[in-house]
Amino acid sequence: MQWLALSNFGFALILPAILVLYLFKRKVENQLVPSILLWQRNLQGREAVRPWEKLRRNLLLLLQLLAALLLVLALMRPAVPTGGVSAPHVILVIEQSGSMLAREGEETRFARAVQTARQLVEELGSGQTVTLIEAGREPRVRIAQSGDRQAVLRELQALVPQAGRSDTAAALSLAAAISAERPGSEVIWLGDGQTEGLDPAAPAPISGSFRFLQMGAERENTALAAFAVQPAAAGAEALVRIDNKGSLPSSGSVALYDQAGHLLAADRFFAAAGESVALSFSSLPESPFYLAAIEPEHDGLPEDNKRWSVPFAAGTGKAALVSPQGNRFLHQVLQAAGKLEVEILPEISAQKDLERDLWVFDGIVPESLPEGNILLIAPNRKTDWLPYEGMRELDRLPQAVASDHPLLQYVEWADVHVARAAVLGEMAGVEPLVRAGGTDLVKAGTIAGRRVVIAAFDLHDSDLPLRPAFPIFMQNALNWLTSAQAMPIGSAVPGERLDIPLTPGATSRVLVGPDGQRQELDVQGTRFLFQVPDRIGLYQLQEELNGEVRSRYFAVHLDERESEIAPAAFHAGMQQAGREDGGKTAGEPAGSRELTAWLAALALLFVFAEWRVYQRGY
Repeated sequence: MQWLALSNFGFALILPAILVLYLFKRKVENQLVPSILLWQRNLQGREAVRPWEKLRRNLLLLLQLLAALLLVLALMRPAVPTGGVSAPHVILVIEQSGSMLAREGEETRFARAVQTARQLVEELGSGQTVTLIEAGREPRVRIAQSGDRQAVLRELQALVPQAGRSDTAAALSLAAAISAERPGSEVIWLGDGQTEGLDPAAPAPISGSFRFLQMGAERENTALAAFAVQPAAAGAEALVRIDNKGSLPSSGSVALYDQAGHLLAADRFFAAAGESVALSFSSLPESPFYLAAIEPEHDGLPEDNKRWSVPFAAGTGKAALVSPQGNRFLHQVLQAAGKLEVEILPEISAQKDLERDLWVFDGIVPESLPEGNILLIAPNRKTDWLPYEGMRELDRLPQAVASDHPLLQYVEWADVHVARAAVLGEMAGVEPLVRAGGTDLVKAGTIAGRRVVIAAFDLHDSDLPLRPAFPIFMQNALNWLTSAQAMPIGSAVPGERLDIPLTPGATSRVLVGPDGQRQELDVQGTRFLFQVPDRIGLYQLQEELNGEVRSRYFAVHLDERESEIAPAAFHAGMQQAGREDGGKTAGEPAGSRELTAWLAALALLFVFAEWRVYQRGY
């Protein structure tokens, strides 16, 4: 027997209250009688009346107590275990987080969840319907309120595991909305409990019945948490971090491989329960990327046993300075940047058929945007991409309006004076950073996939080059405009959006996945926002430039939080549907049938009987 609302037991105080009412003294009044012959009966009555009297056999009292007891029991929502699902409409939620890839015996937790769901569906009776929800990165209803068991089973078979995070809160809200539309629905969540926003003990959003079926019981897992390779004086140096997420000590081996799969180095490791160990390797041969793999003694999640690293090598970007009048300040600050090869072009026409990481335009505006990021100073005309509206004299000091932007870090504008500046209209994707009164002096953002910084004033019309703010601001601008081309793409986790810097001027771009599948990228500009899929592994970006194909690599790894595979602590209302003791079945998932309606009906019957007894005068 289960009690789904045991907190309502306090209503049982109504039972002693009924008894107290029957124990109270019966109130009488003094009366004059016409004859003393009645005196003896009156005296006997006075002797019988006391402050309290003994309970007598009373059919009304018994019926009232029984009716009250049944109502109290109904409020406590008793339920008896039943096989399978008893609700007329069941909502099955299959969790698809990365930790569901953990192996329990010969199968994964996800496979066990699907098998358990199949068993529940096959035991449904006629008239029962099923809604199937996959709780992945974005929860989705696979089939809604269907009574066709074969259709539901086909949708279950089509489910595939994912390596990303599961949006538990969204899936729970979706299930709650569906259960609210169908009173009497039961929500059954099949997962491992390693999700945020799910409280199986008290699922507040769910108005109806809720069951959590725990998938698996494995706790031990050893994860390769970090792997980084950097160039060194002799070859390359690597750092590996291994985390023991389990409750037992773990040991094993770690190996490093190059691009061709050749073994470069190997070592043994030992990690106590809940601890991390770090290993370093030196004098590694050069390679475009490296692979680290571990073989731990205790491990429940193989997906976090490999990591890739793309070495960081600071490259030199190419910049072009287009300044018809010449600008000594700009030339010196560009040369001092150190990571740019600067070419001075006197005319804008010289940019034809040239590709640069950065274009610096001083006092001149190109008719169309060239390939590469842009630093525009002192614009003087209107084009299709620049809403120039003329010049304006300034009588106020500059003031930062977006002080948290990387371009304004450590830059002080309070002592800078600007005589006049260009007036620019609104530009989509570009925000003002510095203003003087109502005039925007510095704007930055993205136009047609290119990062753009606009200084709306001529440096010679200000004292900015004489202030400490000038070299700091220019260095911030160069870092913001060129760092992406000099840095590796970086790593990502499934489900996030990765900002991939593109090589300016590339005629074709192809993204190759870990399985060799090729995807043509039809993008313009210097950046591409890539929606990272759920497939972990090494990705390759191939760009063709001047007939030469250049390759860059980036890795997609399992989210570190998914390596925590220990099952959540059991709560009230949770049931385990897994295997223990080396694969022995712990029992099929059981449902429960509430007795509230039957108890309420029985209480109503006793109330009706009590009313009939009272009418007959018993």
